[in-house]
Amino acid sequence: MKKATLVSLLILVGVLTLTAVSYAAGLTGDQILQKVDDHETIATQGSLISQIRFDNSYSDGTTAYNVFGGLSVKIKGQPEKSLIYFEKPEDVAGTIFLSIKPEGKDARMWLYLPALGMAKEIVAEQRKQSFAGSTFSYKDIASRSFADKYSAKLVGEETVKVGDKSYDCYVLELTAKPNSDADYPTAKAWVDKNSFLMLKSEDYDSEGKLERTMEVLAVGEFEGNAVADKMIAKNVIDNSSTTITFLERKRPEKPIPDSIFDPNNLSSFDPTEFGFSS
Repeated sequence: MKKATLVSLLILVGVLTLTAVSYAAGLTGDQILQKVDDHETIATQGSLISQIRFDNSYSDGTTAYNVFGGLSVKIKGQPEKSLIYFEKPEDVAGTIFLSIKPEGKDARMWLYLPALGMAKEIVAEQRKQSFAGSTFSYKDIASRSFADKYSAKLVGEETVKVGDKSYDCYVLELTAKPNSDADYPTAKAWVDKNSFLMLKSEDYDSEGKLERTMEVLAVGEFEGNAVADKMIAKNVIDNSSTTITFLERKRPEKPIPDSIFDPNNLSSFDPTEFGFSS
């Protein structure tokens, strides 16, 4: 029995060693996380026009929705610019969210309210507030980059099913970097091994309790790149959720001018110029 136990132990050690070597021979967790950001950049680089729908569900059984028109410009070495125009419902139509993120720095954000006729910068704790009643904060909407905020450890591989298709995924454990503006101190992510599209994530609080989950419900393709066509984020604490559906992605006929992303010009923004409803 002792010999059998020793042999079993040696086999187990060998398996664990081979597993560790196989991970070490490939990409590290940090490298995988950087590729997640790189994939996002490739899929959204240049000038882009999009239309997005948010469907919110709350713990009291009520629901709400928003339709947004989006403009973004991402050019390597230049600040990332994004404008989100509220199309529907009617009571918030004309509201504009603007973000400008210099490379390696936190994004600056503004909210334009038609009733005020001016843009107000979103600062400090306001950045963590809910965007349009959704499970996402203003910070989430302004920037979805991960490598700047988290260190990643590769802890395994799993299969994730989206619709009727299965994806082989890396499983990462994420830890917020010191002095980063990450909303959650720890997280877990499932990343498709082929496209490096993040298909699932879990966000945890400082006590290690699960607070929010994200899951891609439909994978599409844009200019040859895998993209999330539909996803759902759930707040585990208050039992609310937001389903995001990307209705359209397209390139503008000509580059979007920088003046569009000037917070001083938001009052004169013409949504019809980009095909949005006024």
